[in-house]
Amino acid sequence: MGVLSSMYVANSGLNAMGTDMSVIGNNITNLNTVGFKQGRAIFADVYGQTLTGRSNMINTSQPGSGVYVEAIQHEFAQGSIQATSNGLDMAIQGNGFMTVRGKNGQNFFTRNGQLALDKTGRIVDVEGRALQGYMNKNGKIQPILSDVTVPQTTVPPKATQNVFSRINLDAGMTEKLKAGQMFEKSSNIYDSLGIQHLLTYKFIPTSVAGQWAFQATMDGATLTKGGGSVSYPPLGRKSPKTLKGMVGLIQFDGNGDVKSVNYGGSPVKKDPNGVSHALYQTTLQDKAKTPFSFDVTIPSKGQTIRTNHTNGVTQQVLQLTQYNAPSATIEETQDGHRSGDLNNLAVARDGKVVGSFSNGVQKVLGVVGIANFNNPGGLASVGGNAYAESIASGTPNYGRPGEGGRGVLLADSLELSSTDLGRQMVDMITAERGYQASASIIATDNTILNTLLTRIG
Repeated sequence: MGVLSSMYVANSGLNAMGTDMSVIGNNITNLNTVGFKQGRAIFADVYGQTLTGRSNMINTSQPGSGVYVEAIQHEFAQGSIQATSNGLDMAIQGNGFMTVRGKNGQNFFTRNGQLALDKTGRIVDVEGRALQGYMNKNGKIQPILSDVTVPQTTVPPKATQNVFSRINLDAGMTEKLKAGQMFEKSSNIYDSLGIQHLLTYKFIPTSVAGQWAFQATMDGATLTKGGGSVSYPPLGRKSPKTLKGMVGLIQFDGNGDVKSVNYGGSPVKKDPNGVSHALYQTTLQDKAKTPFSFDVTIPSKGQTIRTNHTNGVTQQVLQLTQYNAPSATIEETQDGHRSGDLNNLAVARDGKVVGSFSNGVQKVLGVVGIANFNNPGGLASVGGNAYAESIASGTPNYGRPGEGGRGVLLADSLELSSTDLGRQMVDMITAERGYQASASIIATDNTILNTLLTRIG
C-alpha cells in the first residue's frame, strides 16, 4: 500500500469519527427528552487487502483499509423516574413500549408517557396519536387492541340488588329483660331512577330468652305483595303484640347464632343451598321502572348466600349474632348508586384506567396495552420519540402490564432520558482525538508527498 492509500484510510477515520460525533450530539441534545434512549456508534474495520510476502511467511499481511460505522445502536436501559402532577402521565418500569396509533392507522411504539385527553375523549400523546389498550365493554375487558377512550357521558343509575348487614343484637336485652328497648338500623338503597330510599329495620327483644321480633319498612311505603304477621310476648306486658308486613321472629341458640326464623306466613322460597328467602314487594311513588321486590334472608351459621343478579329485586342478607355486647351494625354494604359524572382518572400498576365518578362509583374503563419485541434494538426511529417495527425488531407481542415479562406502569410519573452526560463527554473527547489523529495522518501523508515531489523536481 502506498501513501495515497494511507490518506484514504485516514479519510475513513474522519467520516467515522464525524458520524460518532453526530450520535453523541444527538444524545446530548436529547438530554431532556422524556423517554429518549441514547445511541452509540458501532465501528467495524474495512476488509484489508492481503499483501503477497515471502513463501516462508507464517502470517498474512493485511494492513487494513480503514474504518466505517457498522450500525447506530439504541440502548434501551431503564431511565430515571420523575414524579409529576398530571394523572395521565405514565412511565414504564421494566420492559416494553406503549403503543400509539397514528392518523393513518399505523401503530408506533414509545416510552414517552406524556399523555392527555383530546376533544373526543381519547388518551393521546403530544403528536395526537391515540394510546392503545383493551376497553371495558358491558363489564368485560375486550381482547382486541383499540383506542383508550374516556366516556364523556354520565354513568347511569343502578338499582340496589344486594344489601349485606352484619349486626350484633345485645344478649343482655333479652336475658336481663330490659323492657322498652329496641335496636334500629337504616340503609340507603336506590331504585332504577337513582332515587335514594331509606330501608329501616327495627329489632325488638321479646320476653322469651334469645328471641327477637323484627319489622322492616321503606319510606313508610305499604306492601303490595307478600307480608305476614307475627305475635310475640313483649317485655313487661302480659298481652301479646302483633306486627304486620315485612316481619319475623328470630330465635338464637345458646352460642348466640341464629337457630330459626319465622317469617309469619310471608311467601318463602329456598335457594339451592337450602337457605330460606322471604319475598315482599312494594310500589314506589316516583314511577321507577320496576317496583321494589325484597328478598330478605337471615342465614344460620355456616350457610352460604349467593349474590343476586336479578333486575328489580333487592336481596337483603341479615347476618345476625346475639352476644353480650352493645347492639350495633358491624358491617354494611349495598351495590346501588345514583347517576354520576366523571371526576378523576387514575392508572394502576397493572395498566387499569380507573374512572372515579361524582356518585362515588369507581369503574375500570380499560387497560393500557404494552408491546414487547424480541429485539428492541432493531426498532426503526421515526422521530417524535417513537419507533416503528422492522424486520430486525420482529413483530410486537401485545399484552397487559406486569404480564409475560412486560414492565408495570407508574402513574403521575415520566421516564427521563437515558443519556449519561458524563459518558457522552468522555466519548466526545475520544471521538475528537480520533478525528484529530486521522487528520494528522493525512497531513503527514501530504508532507511525504511534498518531499517526494520536491526531490524529484
